[in-house]
Amino acid sequence: MRVLVTVLMTAAVVAGGVPATAHAPAPDADTVLAQTIAGMEVTLAVRGTGQVPGPLRVDLIPHTPVRAVPIEVTVRSHTSATVAADSVRFDRDSARTYPLLLSVREKGPHWLELRADGEFSQLPFQVKLPRAAPSELWVSWAFGVAAVLMFTAFGAAALNSRAIAVVLGSAAGVALVVGVTLAVVSPRMMPATVPLTAAADPAGRPYAQSKIVLSDPHPVAGEPFTLRILLVDGATGRPLDDLVPHHQALAHLVVTSADGATFQHLHPRRTASGRLEARLAVPGPGAYLVSVEFERDGAGSQLASGRFDVAGPPAPVRMTAPARLPTTPRQVVATRPVSITVKAGPGRVQPWLGMAGHLIVRDRQGGFLGHAHELGSMTTTATPPDDTVHAYAPTLRFAFTFPEPGRYFVWVQYARDLRITTTPYVVDVRAQTA
Repeated sequence: MRVLVTVLMTAAVVAGGVPATAHAPAPDADTVLAQTIAGMEVTLAVRGTGQVPGPLRVDLIPHTPVRAVPIEVTVRSHTSATVAADSVRFDRDSARTYPLLLSVREKGPHWLELRADGEFSQLPFQVKLPRAAPSELWVSWAFGVAAVLMFTAFGAAALNSRAIAVVLGSAAGVALVVGVTLAVVSPRMMPATVPLTAAADPAGRPYAQSKIVLSDPHPVAGEPFTLRILLVDGATGRPLDDLVPHHQALAHLVVTSADGATFQHLHPRRTASGRLEARLAVPGPGAYLVSVEFERDGAGSQLASGRFDVAGPPAPVRMTAPARLPTTPRQVVATRPVSITVKAGPGRVQPWLGMAGHLIVRDRQGGFLGHAHELGSMTTTATPPDDTVHAYAPTLRFAFTFPEPGRYFVWVQYARDLRITTTPYVVDVRAQTA
């Protein structure tokens, strides 16, 4: 009886210390994608589903300013003709969550298609089902065997079969130890290792080649036009069809004027294989620089660039001079890292593109573009909340190294109350002395 009591006490203590996730897999993580469509910045959250056929919830979260336009959302499988569609109409100036309930009938790759205000976009996502790992199955089996042996030992003890009870109780203890050991070393109990970059393609996938095309070859200041990015494989010349989400967007488009006075950070629509599009207008004439950041499956992130010129009379734009970038140390030296601290005002900020804040850096000539994330939100191990949660403190901290001396334009972006704020800065970087 003493052996049985010891085994039971051990089981109670260990069972209380082993999380249920060791043998009950959590639902798959959401797929979150930012999209610029119909003149709005919209975050789409495709919630994880637990079964197929089954429901699929898609939340649309527009950021201010919000237009009163209907958006049609369609889910389409890559491998069959199964389609599910629904639509929602945004309320003017109402930035909030707009939920849709669709359905999926199979696992695997799907398209999330959007239509709004004459614009179309097709975003890829995967339908995955949670599956117990082999180690988790062994954990369940070991705990089950331990339970059966314990109850059998109780029966033997009740019948005064002391020797059998001791053997069965000892066997239950062994099974329990095995189960606990497997639970502790299970992959679900260990923190996941997140690679800094995607694994390289063994075949040596080349960088993409890009071309910038405008719907109007002679755009005029203040008039909207479509900027189209054509992406082809550098080896085959075929349109790219292997883009994957990168920092919660299929691509990041940054358009800046040569003098740094105009800045736009957009998330272009995928309209066909190797074709991204964004509708935009710029306030004044002059030269504009284009940078597109994206990621190919198995090839890591890549940056494509280009430029275009805008004609027309200068617009009467009133601008305040950008502030000096707050750095530590105050004197910035090329190739030496600096700390950057930005106060985002009172109240906590919301995540946007998965982070509390974004730092975008461009040199005066336009040959360099850098992008850094807020340190506190970047190092968190938990699944980031969606864009509606005021999750982070308003003090944003970044680390950056400026590669060469000269003047740099810097833009810091963050979100509060579903409104994206962009603050411009400048910094002068000195040359490193001997």
